[in-house]
Amino acid sequence: MLQAAAGLQLSSCGDTLKTRIDLRTKPAIHPRDKSRVFWLTSDKETLRYTAKILGQEAKAEEVLGQYQQRIDELKKRLGNQLQQLEIAVIFYGEGIIYTISDRATLVPVVFNDIGLRYKFLSRGGNLEPPLSIEAMSDYDADILFIVNVAEKPSSFYFQHPIFRSLKAVKNNRAYIVEQETWSAQGMLGANKLLNDLFKYLPQGG
Repeated sequence: MLQAAAGLQLSSCGDTLKTRIDLRTKPAIHPRDKSRVFWLTSDKETLRYTAKILGQEAKAEEVLGQYQQRIDELKKRLGNQLQQLEIAVIFYGEGIIYTISDRATLVPVVFNDIGLRYKFLSRGGNLEPPLSIEAMSDYDADILFIVNVAEKPSSFYFQHPIFRSLKAVKNNRAYIVEQETWSAQGMLGANKLLNDLFKYLPQGG
């Protein structure tokens, strides 16, 4: 939570930054907090709106521009692969397995910005819809990201009979990734996620 002394509160909630504004006063925010604002939200319109309130519109456009440059560079590196690849993301925790929805969390936002095809479950009432281990085969794809919530060694996944049966594992295109990165939020989280995508998506990555 970021708090402004003059009536503006900013809080990270899911993938948006909610604002509560006292219009009778001018927001007074510590310069350090101003810079944090731009990294706490990946919703572009919310970021622009918040930046306007703070008088930091140029900074917001700089942050968004840098993000878009990275998106464009990744698309360029992927080339024809962009239309050919299908991605799946599995979060593996102790006693629970879940995947992404089409709207929840930062991951589909970044995937959509890149133009990636990905498997997902309709959200329903869950931010990350749960899966049964038996349903894993439904989420086989060209590339599989296994988010290691359970902090298991890589051998656990690659020697597990169900994981070993998946196309991505057989083709060495399954990657164990960190929960801290794949559950992050905001523009900072988007850039962390892009770091992994630059590392793993291009053929031979």
